[in-house]
Amino acid sequence: MTSDELATYLAQELAELRAELRRAMASAERAERVAVEVAASVDTLTEILRTRGQLGPGHLRLLERIRKHVQVTVAPPLRLESMPDKYAIESTPIDCASRIHLCHGRCCAYSISLSEQDLREGELEWRIDEPYYLPHGPEGYCSYQDRSDGGCRAYQHRPGQCRQYDCREDANIWIDFEAGVAAPLRPGLVPIRPRPARQD
Repeated sequence: MTSDELATYLAQELAELRAELRRAMASAERAERVAVEVAASVDTLTEILRTRGQLGPGHLRLLERIRKHVQVTVAPPLRLESMPDKYAIESTPIDCASRIHLCHGRCCAYSISLSEQDLREGELEWRIDEPYYLPHGPEGYCSYQDRSDGGCRAYQHRPGQCRQYDCREDANIWIDFEAGVAAPLRPGLVPIRPRPARQD
């Protein structure tokens, strides 16, 4: 095989590998198996080119980018919050119930990662596609938030991040906390919808 033939062959192989990688990203179930095959093929091709002296620094950088992209695709970053005993955290007393109609509980739209303690307890669910973050519902809020009154349905077991959070100085929540002037609601978030009072 001549150098030109080898270069053509390798270009075709890399094009097929890129196409396969795109298909793998669209199919989560196949992503891990395909990524292993892609990585093995890239490693083999790299070794062939290196042995023949046809691999320059630019090629090496390109192959490294492909390898990193595959790793990111098949292995989402894991994040566990480093937190002491969450039950020992002293929460700032804020009368959320009297302010929920103003802020609409938008702090519950933040991404909250769990700690090892949360995982050991097993009381809180987390996102399968983004471990270990609390899941969000279709309206953008934590799935544990009661959308009728803003209350937390997992309050007793809530993560340490929630316990130590103080909204008073958060410019995403308040323009003036004391005066009860809330910041504009972020696009995509919807206000709390209180349930109508029961008529007995």
